Amino acid sequence: MTTNQAVLDWLNTEPDWDAPAGRDPMVPVTDGPVSADVTAPSAATLASVTGAERMDMVFDYVRREVARSVGVTPAALDTERTLVSVGVGSMLGLELQYRLRSSLGVAPELTELLMAKDTHALAAMVVALLGAGG
Repeated sequence: MTTNQAVLDWLNTEPDWDAPAGRDPMVPVTDGPVSADVTAPSAATLASVTGAERMDMVFDYVRREVARSVGVTPAALDTERTLVSVGVGSMLGLELQYRLRSSLGVAPELTELLMAKDTHALAAMVVALLGAGG
C-alpha cells in the first residue's frame, strides 16, 4: 500500500461494500462479548519459544488488540484486510501503538502501523522490533 492509498483509506467514509449480505456495514460484527482486557505474552515466554511459536503468540495478541480497538471479537476480525479498512484510524492507531508499547516494550511507528497490509504484517513488524530490542 502506498502512502497515498493509506491517506485515501483513512479519508474513506463510504460503507464497507465487502460486508456480508444482509448486514449493516456500519455496525461492528461481534460473535460475543468484546474483551476489555487483553493480556500480552510475557518477555520470558516469548524468549523461550521457537520463532514460529513466537510469531503465533504475537499474532494472537495483536489480533486481540486490533479487535478490541475496533469493537469486535477476535473471531469477527478480518485479519486479511488493512487495519484502516477494518476501522483503525489515526486515533485508534495511536491507542493501539500505546498498548503495544506498554505491554511488549515495542511498537511500530504510527504510519507503519496504519499502512500495514493486514494484521499478520503488523504482527511481523512487532516480532521484528522484539528481535531488535531483545
